[in-house]
Amino acid sequence: MSRTITLEISEETYEAIEMQAETKGLEPAQMVVEWLSEAIRQAQTAAEDPLEALIGSLECEVTDVAEHHDYYIGQALAKELRGG
Repeated sequence: MSRTITLEISEETYEAIEMQAETKGLEPAQMVVEWLSEAIRQAQTAAEDPLEALIGSLECEVTDVAEHHDYYIGQALAKELRGG
C-alpha cells in the first residue's frame, strides 16, 4: 500500500529537487521519495549501532577524543612506525 503526502516547498527548493532529479532521470516526486527512503534507512541503521551501548561506559583521562581523534590516531601511528 502506498500513501500520498503533499508538501508545500519554495520555488527555489523545487528547482533544486528538479535539477537533481534530471541528473538521475527521475521525476521530482521520485527524487524526494528516494531521498526520504535513504534518510529513513540511515536513521534506522544509526539506531541499530552496536557500539551505542558503550557510550559513556568507559573512563579515560583524555576528555577531547571526539574533537582531536585524528591527532591521537596520528600520534599512535607515528609511535608504531618508530617501533614503539
